[in-house]
Amino acid sequence: MSALSEVGQSRFILPAPALRRYVTTYYFFDLDSPDGLELADLLHPEWASARFLLEGSVDASVVPDPPVTVPTASLTGPTLRACHIRFGKARMAGIGISPLGWHNLLGIDASRRTNQVFDVTSDPAFRLFDKIWRGIGDQKDAEKIATIFDSLLLAELSASDARENDIEAFHRALTNPDMANVAQLAESLNISAQRIERLSRRVFGFPPKRLLRRQRFLRTLGVRLLDPELRWNSVMDAQYHDQAHFTRDFHDFMGMSPSNYLALPRPISRAAVRARAEALGQPLQVLQGPQPTDSH
Repeated sequence: MSALSEVGQSRFILPAPALRRYVTTYYFFDLDSPDGLELADLLHPEWASARFLLEGSVDASVVPDPPVTVPTASLTGPTLRACHIRFGKARMAGIGISPLGWHNLLGIDASRRTNQVFDVTSDPAFRLFDKIWRGIGDQKDAEKIATIFDSLLLAELSASDARENDIEAFHRALTNPDMANVAQLAESLNISAQRIERLSRRVFGFPPKRLLRRQRFLRTLGVRLLDPELRWNSVMDAQYHDQAHFTRDFHDFMGMSPSNYLALPRPISRAAVRARAEALGQPLQVLQGPQPTDSH
């Protein structure tokens, strides 16, 4: 378990091997603001996640909307923009959902659920996660909750279909730093640009061009977060023309300049990205490519 400096603790637990193609990780945060003061953070764009508040409360929103109280059991769809989060004391458990997991476990059009937070107890599309929330009950222990997650997700896992190979191949191509544009995607996958567009919107939530931009941005951000001593111009992805190009992307995805972002306290993300990298090999969820079922 890794400490979140002066704020609480975080833990990342891998799901059962059969779920690792569909679930990026289970994560657990135990947050307690020193002196009872409200703290704030800005979380990076990511794939979908289900979050369950075991104690306390959290206010959050996708930039630029003002933060509002998050439902006790919620699901955030794929995001292209950062998420504001405010809290005093909160304990939460979460499930990171890969694009393949969205396809298999939810099977709904992801493009209609992007950049939004949903109450799983009132939205029939997310009844699986309502069932998981009820299954947690009063449990607070991370290992035991992870076992509950495994049991209920495995029970709902559908048989693989023909599209899963295309989804994984697309996901793998997105995480390839040499993939610069949609034409290269189409050529590498031997899939027409029109089919890629449909698959991208329905399963990944956004057009492929936007996803490639997000990937390029988060590759740069991930390196910088792991080594705060580095300067932006020394870590910028090779696909950026110059720092002005990167700064425009930063405003687009994070809603502020790089310097303003670095000035934020970031009590959750500052330490959690390092803990995630140590546990899973990547500091950010979006940088984690498709995982084989026997991955360790």
